[in-house]
Amino acid sequence: MLQPIYFNGKFYGGALNGVHRVADRLIRECDRMLALVPREERPPAYLMTSASATWVPPLEAIERRDYARTDQLWEQVVLPLAARDGVLVNLANLAPVAHRNKITMIHDVQFLFTDCGYPARQRLGYRWLTPLLGRSSKATLTVSEFSRRMLDQHAISFADRTRVIANGADHILDAGEDHGLRERLGLEPGSYAVLFGSVKAYKNNATPFAAFASGETGPTRLVVVGPGREDLLAAGLTPPQDAVFAGRPSDAELKGLLSAALAILFPSRTEGFGLPPLEAMLCGCPVIASPAGAIPEACGDAALYAGTERPGEWSEAINRLRTDPDLRAAKIAQGKRQAARFTWSEAGTRLMDVIRQVGQEKR
Repeated sequence: MLQPIYFNGKFYGGALNGVHRVADRLIRECDRMLALVPREERPPAYLMTSASATWVPPLEAIERRDYARTDQLWEQVVLPLAARDGVLVNLANLAPVAHRNKITMIHDVQFLFTDCGYPARQRLGYRWLTPLLGRSSKATLTVSEFSRRMLDQHAISFADRTRVIANGADHILDAGEDHGLRERLGLEPGSYAVLFGSVKAYKNNATPFAAFASGETGPTRLVVVGPGREDLLAAGLTPPQDAVFAGRPSDAELKGLLSAALAILFPSRTEGFGLPPLEAMLCGCPVIASPAGAIPEACGDAALYAGTERPGEWSEAINRLRTDPDLRAAKIAQGKRQAARFTWSEAGTRLMDVIRQVGQEKR
């Protein structure tokens, strides 16, 4: 019998973001697999989370344990005591230093760089804490070979003890396809490209903004998902005058937006993984991306690549997809094959293998 399994659910007390989505989907998969084990053979499993968390999924095999507060003090003091008799699984970058029988997923090392968008205090905290977590965990996980190399180069977790569990992308298939948002914005199919807007410098919104501002992208319009114009201007970015702002759509609205887009633009200077391009591929949307970080690892040959600091290459790639229907159809087909390789079922299986290994070790 495995030791009890404790999942650090502190992240459920916050809003959904990329890291939180990954952690949530992995917990769902672990719950699904544990539920297949006969009850008498199943190790006890618990989700340690906030009593006020509103988006915790229904779980069959993992018991929810609620706490009135799940702040940093709780994570470093209360959680390790509560989970002291078992394996503690931490999937959202942070974990208690004091718990030695733990698994920690560190998604990337963006916090090491000044353009990461984190406040200075948070950046310094991550720089101090993350190496301690990497060294004190029984197993360190990350999401790509690129991140594995970066963790090794910066002595956070050495490559020979870091395991890669790539993200899944197939959650986007669970959503319906709602074209209401696209229609309300007055967007015709194939007439626009989608960009996930961000005020973080490493996300590099400035390069596609410059491409559209140059007038060389033809009639294609830019649709920005996420922050509005004022937020981007306040960050020193200048969106094109005719950019369309789509706000924060639901998964169904996003799927409807992507499925009718000419392309999605993904210009980051670095990424630990790069999930949006794979989501777009599954929606039948071609990808134009920068060849940086883990993006080529995730996208393979299915994307068109444009230089991180070369707006002209982004304009050229947009125009190629607009004027060459055979190329666009080929990239859609390639994209669907590429993205189909990344499933949450596979990711969950890999995680449970690690949990079983750590749970069977003598403490």
